[in-house]
Amino acid sequence: MNPGPDHLRLISGVGAKGPACFLLEVAGKRLMLDLGEGPPPGALPPIDGIGPIDALILSHGHKDHIGGLSLLGKLGNPPVYATASVAAGLPQHLEVRSLPAGDSVDVLGIEVTTGRNGHAPGGVWLHFAIGGGFLYTGDWSVESILYAFDRPARPAATALLDCSYAGYDKPIAACWTELAPFVARGPLLLPVPANGRGPEIALEIFRRGGPEIFVDEAMRDALQRLANSDRSSLHVGVAEEIAKLAAAVKVIDPSRPRGVMLAAAADGSSGATARLLAEWEQAAEPAIVFTGYVTPGTPAERLTISGRGKFVRWNVHPRLSDVVALLQSVKPRTVIPAFCDRAQLTLLAEKFAPAQVTMEQTIEL
Repeated sequence: MNPGPDHLRLISGVGAKGPACFLLEVAGKRLMLDLGEGPPPGALPPIDGIGPIDALILSHGHKDHIGGLSLLGKLGNPPVYATASVAAGLPQHLEVRSLPAGDSVDVLGIEVTTGRNGHAPGGVWLHFAIGGGFLYTGDWSVESILYAFDRPARPAATALLDCSYAGYDKPIAACWTELAPFVARGPLLLPVPANGRGPEIALEIFRRGGPEIFVDEAMRDALQRLANSDRSSLHVGVAEEIAKLAAAVKVIDPSRPRGVMLAAAADGSSGATARLLAEWEQAAEPAIVFTGYVTPGTPAERLTISGRGKFVRWNVHPRLSDVVALLQSVKPRTVIPAFCDRAQLTLLAEKFAPAQVTMEQTIEL
């Protein structure tokens, strides 16, 4: 397809699990949506030859959406738009411009409306007032007991949607049913992202009066931020619960595994989790359960293959029924499923009809 005057280029993140990176070329402006790294460690978007862009807009602060910021020099060092929570974790040398978490803002002459994405602190979906409306969800979830989700209300002729789970449709209650026996038996290590599902799983255990909860420094810091500076991302009233949780958790003692221990990073390749796995991989205890995407080439993959670690999904992306409900709300003519394999295209095309479902590299708006 030849690019029209307004179009979307899928640089990375569609057709395979990879770093998020998309380019909008509209109204004479070039706006990049996210610039990630991974999930495979070191995997970066192929941005050579793209040339200068006018702005980078970040949906949230997870590595697979912001981990490629080292590439900004090749893109002309443009201004970076991010919410306050995300901006707080960005390198200080960047030119950061404010993005609201639930309002409209002018971005280089284009009206952009945002809403909380139910996935991460400061995370938002983005609706652009272009071409009959364009919606980019980034990562999102409607099931979180911690992070609030603001359902998009404006029509969007084109929608670039997180479809990480493709045809999967189990509710988060089923996730807890599978995880609960590990929690009850203990001791248990849960490698988690501190700025994502980690605090949510801890809150679930805390609400249920479960065993003692132990955390690493990254988790403790995240809980404290959620109770204070990041509380606007949460459901009403939850910040007070998080404050109580932050006061109740204890520090993980590597010499004495006990209770439920939550530590970063989620794939075991860095942080406290890497150190703890070095101590405990050859031991009988604690149990080790991974709850997110098992990245190839990481300790998470090694331990799940060997049987030393287990996998129990904790929903942080939309189920198939959640995506279908969103499509019924915004009524797009064209849908681009992101963050899933091309092999899922036939299934999603059937489920998302009558919308046209595509993974073409360039989509006219």
